[in-house]
Amino acid sequence: MKRNPSAGGQGSKGAREIESPLLPCPPAPFHPVWSQIIFLLPLSLLLLTSCATSRSALPQLPPITSSTELLRLISSRYDSLRDQDMRATVDLTIDGVRERRASARVWHKKIPAELKMVIGGMGITFMSARAQNDTLHVHLPRENHYIVGQSEKVLYTLTGVDLSYYTIDHAILGLPNLTLLDAPRVSRFEPDRENILLELRYPLYLRRLWIVTQTGLLREEKIYDPDGQLISTRRLSDYRDEKGFALPRHIEIHQGQDIIRINVKSRNINPGLSKKDFNLRVPGDVTRYDVER
Repeated sequence: MKRNPSAGGQGSKGAREIESPLLPCPPAPFHPVWSQIIFLLPLSLLLLTSCATSRSALPQLPPITSSTELLRLISSRYDSLRDQDMRATVDLTIDGVRERRASARVWHKKIPAELKMVIGGMGITFMSARAQNDTLHVHLPRENHYIVGQSEKVLYTLTGVDLSYYTIDHAILGLPNLTLLDAPRVSRFEPDRENILLELRYPLYLRRLWIVTQTGLLREEKIYDPDGQLISTRRLSDYRDEKGFALPRHIEIHQGQDIIRINVKSRNINPGLSKKDFNLRVPGDVTRYDVER
């Protein structure tokens, strides 16, 4: 655990679904350790979870002449991507110390917005989590802890990496976090032969994005504070054609000495996920902690 939130603990009898109402808990210290949930996977498991995906050339675009045109393209590119089931490996570095690799399975549904993630290996689950609306529920079986709070704040507590610049689902799945509503924030639009530089200004930070000119795909994104200091970098690479959607197989987020690397092994696109696919069951005797908003 990277941070120590103000939290509360509470247990109850019998297993429950997270849809049940949750009561506030009194303050108590909380010190789970991320490294305890990471497990080194053998090569054989990686081979089993891999699948053949098209490496053919991605569709080429005509020249993009304005930031509005670019934002419209990016925001509409994944309109028909309703849900997906993704398998990946995750490498985490905290304070410059690299933890061991873990396997991850991620389920995502656009409407209603839901994300479920299970991390473990060799049949053992070390962490399971469900994000619904703006709330993340995390169960750590080894510690028997159940953590609830605003999605990006809970993950920051666990990893030390702030995903609020991208939102949790866009960060984990490798999707661009841009819409036409960002048009008034554009301060620079500079296309060249290789990349389009798009700069957006927000009240508390500045975003610079490098988008591949020929494909319109996000390659790199950097976040700067008001003093111009770099505070976060996201890189997306190894794009593949996944049933008509160009999606990255490699995702990296760097914030100082803290790094998240996600290597996607397979994506099942639009499988028709149901509500039960996002159920998260936890034991009745867990100790619950609330991360303050």
